[in-house]
Amino acid sequence: MTSPLAALSSLATRFALRRCAAVGAGARVFGHVIVRGGGVVRVGRGVLLDASTAPIELHAAAGAELVLGDDVVVFGGASLEAWRSITVGARTRLGPFAKLLDSHFHPLTGPRHAPQDATFVVVEEDCEVGPGCTLTAGAHVGRGSSLVGGTVVTRRFPPGVVLGGVPAAVRGRADGGRS
Repeated sequence: MTSPLAALSSLATRFALRRCAAVGAGARVFGHVIVRGGGVVRVGRGVLLDASTAPIELHAAAGAELVLGDDVVVFGGASLEAWRSITVGARTRLGPFAKLLDSHFHPLTGPRHAPQDATFVVVEEDCEVGPGCTLTAGAHVGRGSSLVGGTVVTRRFPPGVVLGGVPAAVRGRADGGRS
């Protein structure tokens, strides 16, 4: 038999994620999660969105897709903004105030209102994205990689590495060895 507290928690999660196209069994929400846009947001089984310290934003623009794999953990203040596609692999952890953006929104020179092409952002399975990390259009983090807090990723990196810096560079192997 389900306890009244568990039933209430499940109801609150379903309500918070009501705009998602799919929500897997066992997904949990704590705090304020904002789901917006006309695109598709898919949340896998066992996902934890812990917005107890700061809101989490999941945005998928019309025609875009944002996918959180099974057992992903997202901490407060994180913002995922898909204009084309953002995929976060299973068992990945996104630290507080991490930001994933698949578009540059406007050029740095010339007409600021010119439309920009969006591209994919991919974080493969079993990754650890530290607090305050930013992944921009074209970022691809290989399986089992770890990002030091504040890292800015703008391109593709292989599996199993530790990334740090602005822009990101390989700092070592995620298994403890040096690269």
